[in-house]
Amino acid sequence: MMINYKGHKILAFSDTHGRHRYLDISSEVDILICAGDCINTFSVDEFRDFMSWYASLPAKLRIFVAGNHELFFDLFPERSKEFIPKGVVFLEDGGYEFDGLHFYSVPARAWLHQPRIIPESMDFLITHGPALDCLDEGQGCPLLYDTVLKSKPRYHLFGHIHSQGGKVIRNQWTTFCNVSCFEKLWNYPENEK
Repeated sequence: MMINYKGHKILAFSDTHGRHRYLDISSEVDILICAGDCINTFSVDEFRDFMSWYASLPAKLRIFVAGNHELFFDLFPERSKEFIPKGVVFLEDGGYEFDGLHFYSVPARAWLHQPRIIPESMDFLITHGPALDCLDEGQGCPLLYDTVLKSKPRYHLFGHIHSQGGKVIRNQWTTFCNVSCFEKLWNYPENEK
């Protein structure tokens, strides 16, 4: 999903599940954001392949947030960070500032397991899972919903619910974007493109 924000071209996506090379990524993109589930088989080798590809893309900033398929970030959190190459910012339970834009992530790979307090009025909150009642098909996280309501980020970028990919809703403060590419990418036969 392409977002133009404060003079930056931002491409956000998730749920490629191993089909990242089918994405059409313009060389004019300033910021890339992957909101998780870049792999399909829970394989470290598959993850390294994605990261090698991701780090090579022409962008000023590349952010990665782990999804539920990147299970090793839950099982071996410190060791898993070693798989993130130079040129990729791994966000988990913290923030990052770039050119006046503020990005934040909390570990909602599908759901948060405890309440979180994040700075108010972030530009982008990035999680893998959705907040309750936000393009979630009833599977969203109530704790994440409370976090979003209290912190009021300009955008909440997430995926996980494949059938809602590409959809956007808004409340008074936040634009909620399901950036899942799963259905788009998995409807291509292997030999297309």
